Parts: sequence; structure tokens; C-alpha cells
Amino acid sequence: MSMQWQPPSLGRPPRRRSWVPAAIIGSAIVIAAGLVAGALILKGRDGAATTGQSTCQAWTQTQLILRAIPALPQGWTWETPNIDNYIKMQDAPVAKALDLFEPQIADEPADVAKAARQYVSVLREQMRSLSDHTYVPADGAAVDTALGNLNQLCGIPVNGQPT
Repeated sequence: MSMQWQPPSLGRPPRRRSWVPAAIIGSAIVIAAGLVAGALILKGRDGAATTGQSTCQAWTQTQLILRAIPALPQGWTWETPNIDNYIKMQDAPVAKALDLFEPQIADEPADVAKAARQYVSVLREQMRSLSDHTYVPADGAAVDTALGNLNQLCGIPVNGQPT
């Protein structure tokens, strides 16, 4: 009977490698590359934001980027393995998307500008609360409310229904 050669044991059990952290890192790299490409498209030759771009047009593009960013695992808790890494990997591209969106918020119409700034503010607050483990469901509800308001003002359909 032939046995395959195995390296000598170092006195500790073999470590199982998980593909999830590698997948998260890979996804973050792809998303970051997409954000950079999007930023280049939105910039003029002189580096200034393209003139005439309305808040809602910028929001439509930003929302597509945000939807492409992987969400936290379904049913996560603070005890979920690697939850802090999941949060960090989500925060980086979200922050970049918000950084690109904020300068494109036009002052007029004022109600849209207010809604856009409110959404950015509550989403950044949610990111902070996730990072420092003070997140509560009300943080998520505030984001959902601000998102719904901005989408409504921009005429973005909710569940396929025009607003």
C-alpha cells in the first residue's frame, strides 16, 4: 500500500482557509476601480465636475454604484465572524461614492439639495455607528427614510412604481 508524502506536523491543527475574506477584498478592488472610472467620466478635462449635471442625475449614477457594493451578511450580528472586516470593506467604497456625489449636489432645487445632503449625512452616521459598534435599527431606518425621500424627489421608481 502506497502512502502519499505529507509534511511533518508542527503540533497545531491545519488552518482552514476561508474564501470569503478573499472574495470581499476582490470585490472591493473591483468596486474601487469602478468608482475611479466613474469619477473620471464625471469630471471635465480641467478636473471640475461637468457643468449642468443635476443632483438627481448624479444621484442616479451614485445609487447604481452603491447598489453594486456588497451588503453585510444577511442576519449578521456583532458576533458574526469577520464582521468588522465586512464593515471596513463596505465602508471604503461607500465613502468614496459619497465623496464623489457630494460636490455634485446642486443648490437648486432646494428641496432636492436638502434631501441629498440629509441622505449623505445619515449614511455617514450609519457607517460611523457600524464601525464603533453603536449601530441600532433606528440608524438603518433613518437611512431608509432619507433614501426614500431623495428617490421620491428625483422621481426614481420604488418597486417599479413611478413616484
